[in-house]
Amino acid sequence: MNVQHLMFKMSSKASSFLIAVTFLANLITVILTETNEVEIQTRLGNIIGLQQVTNKGTVYQFLNVPYGKPPIGHLRFQKPQPFGAWSQTLNATILGPMCYQSRQQTSKYPGISEDCLKLNIYVPNRVVSSNNKPVMVWIHGGGFLYGSGGDYDGSALSLNGDVIVVTMNYRLGIFGFLQSKNFKAKGNTGLWDQILALNWVRYNIKDYGGNPKDVTLFGESSGGMSVSLQSLIPSNKGLFHRVIAQSGVANSFLALPNTAAQHTIEIAEMVGCSHARSTNEQIFIECLQCVDAANLVNATDYLFVGNELKFMADLPFAPVIDGELFHKNPAILLKDRTSSEFTFFQSLDLMVGTCDNDGSEALGLSSSFQSQLNVDFSKGLPTQVFCESIITEFSKTLYNNNRDVSAAICEKYSVTNDNEEQARMFLNMYGDAGFVAPATLVLKQHSNSLQGSTTYQFVFSEELPFLNPDAPSWYKGSAHASDIYFMFYYEDMKKESNFSKETDVLVDQMRSYWTNFARTGNPNGPNLADWRSFDDNTDHPFMNLQVSNISLGTNYRKEYTDFWNQKLPYIFQHRCDENSCALPIVG
Repeated sequence: MNVQHLMFKMSSKASSFLIAVTFLANLITVILTETNEVEIQTRLGNIIGLQQVTNKGTVYQFLNVPYGKPPIGHLRFQKPQPFGAWSQTLNATILGPMCYQSRQQTSKYPGISEDCLKLNIYVPNRVVSSNNKPVMVWIHGGGFLYGSGGDYDGSALSLNGDVIVVTMNYRLGIFGFLQSKNFKAKGNTGLWDQILALNWVRYNIKDYGGNPKDVTLFGESSGGMSVSLQSLIPSNKGLFHRVIAQSGVANSFLALPNTAAQHTIEIAEMVGCSHARSTNEQIFIECLQCVDAANLVNATDYLFVGNELKFMADLPFAPVIDGELFHKNPAILLKDRTSSEFTFFQSLDLMVGTCDNDGSEALGLSSSFQSQLNVDFSKGLPTQVFCESIITEFSKTLYNNNRDVSAAICEKYSVTNDNEEQARMFLNMYGDAGFVAPATLVLKQHSNSLQGSTTYQFVFSEELPFLNPDAPSWYKGSAHASDIYFMFYYEDMKKESNFSKETDVLVDQMRSYWTNFARTGNPNGPNLADWRSFDDNTDHPFMNLQVSNISLGTNYRKEYTDFWNQKLPYIFQHRCDENSCALPIVG
């Protein structure tokens, strides 16, 4: 999958200016040093952060703050343990390394390490424990393989809405999502990391002026899937109160493919631990705990070779049904209105959205795979290849090779004698199946909540050509992850490119919508286009976010979401049960 572009981060940072400020409030002492450092007292110990002054205000940054003990040695693949207090004043002025992951990506982020369970805190205006500001906790994307919380500077968003923004690292790939039969390595340690970070916020964010009873969890792509999955875990009650899932939800086939155990065995064979598995699972895990981290990552990279299309529908390491966090497939849980999972889900205010070409992820198919199919994506895609090769593999992975399903998908998305339009329809197919249809289903299941929670949908439609500079001429639309560039990177992008005043307006409005929602559960506010809730009527309103068109629409891609959410399940419903098949959408 082409997830590497999620790792983009501008290297330039906002300038800092020397300002001396000293105040004492609510037992927090703030001391500004000559180097623009600021020290505060917290229940875990003193911590030194940074003060940055921008043309929109002052923001305080506390970076690389540990929330979990280093998950190394015997703690590798295990649930995280709280870090606790630090014995000396903590220097939180520099971003730390990413969690261990492939080096085959474009991030300029400083290094990789297994000792990575850290978070970053962005506080607007001043640091006072009595501020009681809303808190927004960001979970990054990257296919559960790549990324870091430090790739997302929360300063601008924090200042725009006067909210505290927290970004986190969590374990990725085999380190975060290995699964075995051993009760100590059942999978989902990356999700457990997220839960531990949220617990850290609950008990410590007040020291930074945040309100632990007003927390919004938001994320994009696999981060959106994580956010959505966390909203189905009843024991999370009280850790967060609102959810924003961007281009990723729990019932997507990408969120919970349940193949991590198989890929764990494949990795073990590559690194010399397959013999240990024949003895017992405990020795098997101990063997993998002793393997150099780089060797585990290299073996994961090797899994991709020649399997690009397969991994479009089957991420190598991702969340699983582990019998602890999840007992059933999320698609099943979302249908059971009597379950504790559904009750918790509906208690949360919810915003869900997509980019209008999330299917652009499929452009990541490698040149070697294109050679195998004898196609050149720059010239489009022959309909025969689409139906007989791509859809067949897609159906094989997700629908037990059901020929009726393959035929239905081919009929819905095939075109005649136009390879470029066929290529566009291929991206539409992937985007509809993996992102739009499951998002629509989640919104419908959440709407009209008896608990009084709110439901909103958005579609980001602004095309950012620089995200895919090598995209073929036939490509159009807002690529997967485009929205996060407006949310986090816009100020840095403006240093490299010219943007119109109308673009400035869209960025400010998006950030206002997001932070208003975090504050009240309603994105609307002064000087903003009215955004009606998803359950306002049967037309299911959504907000279209585009420089030239900030406006309400209705029933986004209904013809295609009905196809995935109703027609295909009807075709397939007698071919599997909830535990034996990876249904991407269940109507």
